[in-house]
Amino acid sequence: MTMKRALSAATLCVCLYASPGSAQQQTGEIFGRVTDDSGAVLPGVTVTVAGATLLQPRAVIASATGSYRVPELPVGTYSVTFELTGFRTRVQQDVRITIGFNAQVNGQLELSSVEESVTVTGESPIIDTKETGTKSTFDLETLQSLPSARDPWVMLERAPGITMDRANVGGSQSGQQSMYISRGSSTGNNKWSVDGVDITDMSATGASPIYYDFDMLEEMQVRTGGADVTQQTGGVGINLVTRSGTDQFRGSGRYYITDEQFEADNINDEIRAAGAGSGAPIQNIKDYGFEVGGPIKRGRAWLWGSYGTQDIKTGVVGFYKDTPTCRPTPPTDTEGLRDCLETDETNLNNYNWKLQVAPFEGNRITFQNTWAEKVRSARDASDTRPIETTFRQKAVADEFGTFGWLTGPSPFWKASDQHVFSDRWLVDVQWAHLGNNFVLDFHEDSLADVQPTFEISTGRWGRSYQQFVFMRPTNSVDVLSNYFLPDFGGGDHALKVGYRWRSAHATTLNHRGGNTYARFDNGVPHSAQLYRDQNTVSHLDTHGFYAQDTFTRNRLTVNVGVRWDRQDDLAAASTVPAHPFAPDVLPAISFPGADAGVVWNDISPRVGMTYDVVGDGRSIVSASYAAYFGQMAPGQLSNDLAATGALFVRYPWDDLNGDQFVQANEIDYTEVLSRSSAYDPENPGNFLSPGAVDPDIKNDRTRELIVGFDRQLGGSLAVGASYIWRKYDRFNWEDTAGLTSDDYVPVSFTPTDCPAGARCEPVTYFEPTFEIPSAFITTNIPDRWRDYNGFELTLEKRYSDRWAAGASYAYNDAVDTWDSPAAYEDPTCREGLCPGSQAYAPEAGGSGIDNVYVNAKWLVKVSGRYTLPYDINIAGFYNARQGYPFPQAIRSPSRENQAGEEDVLLERKGEVRLDALQTVDVRIDKTFRFGVATLRPSMDIFNLGNVNTILARRPLQAASNANDISGIVAPRVVRFGLSIQW
Repeated sequence: MTMKRALSAATLCVCLYASPGSAQQQTGEIFGRVTDDSGAVLPGVTVTVAGATLLQPRAVIASATGSYRVPELPVGTYSVTFELTGFRTRVQQDVRITIGFNAQVNGQLELSSVEESVTVTGESPIIDTKETGTKSTFDLETLQSLPSARDPWVMLERAPGITMDRANVGGSQSGQQSMYISRGSSTGNNKWSVDGVDITDMSATGASPIYYDFDMLEEMQVRTGGADVTQQTGGVGINLVTRSGTDQFRGSGRYYITDEQFEADNINDEIRAAGAGSGAPIQNIKDYGFEVGGPIKRGRAWLWGSYGTQDIKTGVVGFYKDTPTCRPTPPTDTEGLRDCLETDETNLNNYNWKLQVAPFEGNRITFQNTWAEKVRSARDASDTRPIETTFRQKAVADEFGTFGWLTGPSPFWKASDQHVFSDRWLVDVQWAHLGNNFVLDFHEDSLADVQPTFEISTGRWGRSYQQFVFMRPTNSVDVLSNYFLPDFGGGDHALKVGYRWRSAHATTLNHRGGNTYARFDNGVPHSAQLYRDQNTVSHLDTHGFYAQDTFTRNRLTVNVGVRWDRQDDLAAASTVPAHPFAPDVLPAISFPGADAGVVWNDISPRVGMTYDVVGDGRSIVSASYAAYFGQMAPGQLSNDLAATGALFVRYPWDDLNGDQFVQANEIDYTEVLSRSSAYDPENPGNFLSPGAVDPDIKNDRTRELIVGFDRQLGGSLAVGASYIWRKYDRFNWEDTAGLTSDDYVPVSFTPTDCPAGARCEPVTYFEPTFEIPSAFITTNIPDRWRDYNGFELTLEKRYSDRWAAGASYAYNDAVDTWDSPAAYEDPTCREGLCPGSQAYAPEAGGSGIDNVYVNAKWLVKVSGRYTLPYDINIAGFYNARQGYPFPQAIRSPSRENQAGEEDVLLERKGEVRLDALQTVDVRIDKTFRFGVATLRPSMDIFNLGNVNTILARRPLQAASNANDISGIVAPRVVRFGLSIQW
């Protein structure tokens, strides 16, 4: 569908139905009821909402029932004025609006024969009386005042119930976005939005496509459940709102430095001997930038812009320089080890600007642009990935497309128009383009023709690796509208309708060093893995339409909504060259393109209710039910028909000349040890894979029930409790034709050459009784699901009386189930599948973070800040969780009939765990005031207790690196900073 047709359809939606809706919320609303001092409703009252971020005041008239509603308010602080002739004017000040917050502000007017007003402050509501889900909001003061590594992922860690794949001590892990899990959800269903635009990476689904300047953010919200129809999936929804210009010239600048000279040592002899080496220290981090905004013409046009950079240099456990004193035998003292550490350096550069214009009353036009650049010297560095096997990361060069649109620092462009048609109807239309792109290159250009080595027993790479080029541009159109219908059918209706179109394109190019991996087993040549280059071009076209009615009658609020999503993918034409020395095995192909012929049309119901128990807006019971469906990636189904991916075939290899490089005459082509599923050994030149797609395949589904209670205590304290149930099902797989679990037989295996302290117990793996067929069909897995049960307790103390606090406790129980042999082919109990049930604990992936299986049944998080005399502020964050699973395994020999090796678990995931993690971070700063400017020097101390909790160990037991520490908490470190605001 073309953009022109998408715009036409969007316009038609507005014409057919006036409605509210923000597919990715960036605003909140103020609503309420106006009465006189006897409690009788007052229709006709003029209610005016004003605030710096609103740019122009908005006025509405109270309905016949005294109700009013002012939607789509940017985050900020507002005043609400109630005016009616014959009554004293009432002004409610300091009403705080955060992302998605519905602030109930009721006005009670007193009769008066003279014109006078009464001003009320300090009564801003804390509890959202319409909220049926669970979310956490971090306003600007919280973002800036609490000790943090200053990126959105460390703020995610502070949300109740969210588990992270790493411990980011003072920015030690900020060079790569973190993986995170909430309530048993797949990471592929997470959502990222910036200023109301869903920018989620549709190829690495659920990831953010860019990195952010922390000081570009005005506010951040994390939604973990109970999403209304504006969110497609049931994953974590992250909403980021950037700063804007106002009628007041203002700005800020900062400089932060973290250095190894301000760092402790948390490595003792015991864990050093267990593989921790020097640990994972920060070497140096610089974070600096500025943001500034103000009016071009007061009341009409405003401009804001920012620049920020983070220069992050860190050490990685076991990632040593290639010198005689460091490899293969490093020193044993901390100073010597740290001198031997290579540097993993990341530069994150961010440029932003936003222009807002109000051409006439009730209309606001916005143009904005972000350029996000990431440059990294040694991505994926680890103890098994030495420097020559790491990636250099950078932006795609303009030879692949237009700079600033498809290539160069990833660009984000947005244009929107918001118009207030009346005091009941508001419409917002927006268009956006995202030029997501990056390259993961060989560490040196000369390595492109060098074959990597791989040691099977330890998982260690050597000599070279591979290259990727990713281009993932998207375009989108949203129509967002709100309509308020008071006093109809016994109550008030806040109607919500929206339409969204998004197209996503993905090009992936991949080249493996020398197109061949030389595989060794305990140093002995074992097998050759031959690769053909990848050239995959994919498309995705999505449409979403949603409608919701929020009905309010007295103390009861009911939300009823429905969402329809249409997702259709395509594999486009491409060509792939032959393998350089085995063209008969992996010949060149020319793929004309393919379409799986499957279009997912999913209808998602959303129902919720709240009840004000006492009637004062302070005690709210809530419940919600929702069904969500997954987000499709470009080519997710259609690429299963193509043979354009990075296909491999593995054969036995005998290194006849002893040079440790694979030559054509050293390969035994008569025996295939393993192969890609898209490779057909009977027809290697086929541009199509041997696969098919089930025309009746269904999208993955999440069903959710939440029951909650929230209570406001006093003017600034609220507590809450929620029970959450979820069920995930309709997963898909490649079902091999003519192969079932009955076709596998058990094989007992006892490993040899077991190192001291390792568990080399006998294991049983399974192998097929005949050669695995090539043909497969992508379809839904029968008898396969995941259950989640959990509860959360929360406390929020809004800043007042010089202090603020937040706390949460979460209990999580997510269990994967394969309920019958129909749910699997290979019965071998392994990390990703173990017949029966086991804890849901997906492994973190990428950037050197591996062997981390994210699952914690309990989490405790506490934060707070206090203002001492003389404008001295202290703040802290305490984070504790159960240790993650440590699934120890034995790697099998290469199995018969092309089944390859398998890592057999010694027990199910979750039965053995690492130690629990507890960390404390603190901050102290002092504010100096100079007229309109404030200067704030600060000091943050991360990992105050200098704990050395082990985060990951090598799980393979019959290996020389069995149980070696591969991840550990970084040591205590101090960051010094200086910021200025005016």
